[in-house]
Amino acid sequence: MKKKLYIILPILFLSISIFLLYQTRSARNEHRLESEASSSAELSAFEQLQKALNKNLTDLGEGFIQYVHFEDVNEATIVTDNDEIIFPIALIDRETNEFKLEKLISSPDSFFIGDTFGLATDDQTNYYYYPVETD
Repeated sequence: MKKKLYIILPILFLSISIFLLYQTRSARNEHRLESEASSSAELSAFEQLQKALNKNLTDLGEGFIQYVHFEDVNEATIVTDNDEIIFPIALIDRETNEFKLEKLISSPDSFFIGDTFGLATDDQTNYYYYPVETD
C-alpha cells in the first residue's frame, strides 16, 4: 500500500501543478490580449474622417460660425484659429436662424449661429466637417 501511495501522490501532485500552471498562463495571456486591445489608441474624429474618405486632409482646427448674412448674399463666416472662411448657405428656417452650409462636405443637415465643429481641407480646397468633442 505504501508503494502505491509513493507512486500515486507524486503523479497527483504533478497533475495538479501542471493544471494550475496552465490556468495561470491562460489567464495571463487573456489579460495581456485585453490590455493590448484597450491600450490601442482610438482615432480622433479628424483621423476617422481622413480614413473614411481615404484622402490626405489638412486639419484647420476648430471652426466657429461667427456671422451669418441672411439677406441678399446668404453666406456664413466661419472663424478658425488662423483664418476666416466664407461659405454659401441655404436658409432652412428664418425664425430659428437655421441654415445649411452648402459647400461643407460630410456636414450635418443644419447649423445655427455659434455652432462649433472641426474643419479640414484637401488639396483642391474642398472643405470637410468633422465633429469636435465638447468638454
